[in-house]
Amino acid sequence: MTTREQKAEELKWLAEDDARVMAQYQEIISNKARLNRAIKVAQKQANDLQKRANNMKRVANRKGDK
Repeated sequence: MTTREQKAEELKWLAEDDARVMAQYQEIISNKARLNRAIKVAQKQANDLQKRANNMKRVANRKGDK
């Protein structure tokens, strides 16, 4: 398979994957209960990531133990 053929195959796979993602998005948006559950999980994950980032900032700002 040539590089051009590989690139074309990658683009085809990406388009197929994007189509699946868009279909899932439509399913989630049209189901209010599912959407609300996803939002709650996203909020929790964002909060957890923020806590982790804050901890990393504290570590990065340390002068070091002597």
